[in-house]
Amino acid sequence: MLKPVALITGATDGIGKATAAALARTGFTVVLLARSAAKAETVKDEIGRATGATDLDHVVADFASLRQVREAAETLRRKYPRLDVLINNAGILAPRRVISEDGYELTYQVNYLAHFLLTQSLLDTLRNGERSRIINLSSNVYNLGKLDRENLQGERKFSPIGAYAASKLFMLMFSIELAERLRGTRITANAVHPGVVRTPMLANAQGLFKLIAYLALPFSVSPEKGAATSVHLASSSETERLSGLYFVNSKPQKIKSKFEAKLYRELLWQLSMDNLQKAAG
Repeated sequence: MLKPVALITGATDGIGKATAAALARTGFTVVLLARSAAKAETVKDEIGRATGATDLDHVVADFASLRQVREAAETLRRKYPRLDVLINNAGILAPRRVISEDGYELTYQVNYLAHFLLTQSLLDTLRNGERSRIINLSSNVYNLGKLDRENLQGERKFSPIGAYAASKLFMLMFSIELAERLRGTRITANAVHPGVVRTPMLANAQGLFKLIAYLALPFSVSPEKGAATSVHLASSSETERLSGLYFVNSKPQKIKSKFEAKLYRELLWQLSMDNLQKAAG
């Protein structure tokens, strides 16, 4: 029997690294999608020593470049014609508005749009799996996010917290809409809230985020605890047919946002497709 293959974005730190180690220990072939080849090699060695796993690989892409995401997807399709699990975990906390080389606000692109592109680009390899699973990292701050097509990327008014919350809302909306569009296939799609996790991203927060991180520290959990729900969704037979749900502490939770509605989800999908077409030239 072939070992299942799991691809994890942002897998060299924090939740992603803990998720990669847990799945390697469970018996997956684990592929780290990382921004730095050197760091990916180091983390692979660490995970190998800690778990005894040997089926570890990495592919490099900086999500601030959609070109690099497309190239990484092409490499992955060539190396892994079958993909069983895709965990879209990578994320940033940007303290100010920065525009990527593709012309998009960085939080929006790295936390959401690049994952939207990667997922679309790998659907055929996911279809080749027996029971494939897409797991998108959202957050309970989604309920602070808004879908405002006139201020989608902070064009009129930018707030670091607002941009982060919106990106996590978009990941949640994407998960639900994707699950609907994949209905009848062998692929599921779900979103996850990992909790407030003690990660380098939290530790290196700046500005108002730094205050929020300080206040949240007593309630934070380890990266291993933060990874637990993603690992459960990726590996448990109990979840292999569940789709279009939002999980907290490994259990489905009701979504409380007007943007869950089909109208908004379809709007976000179309805006995302338009963004990708524009970036592709």
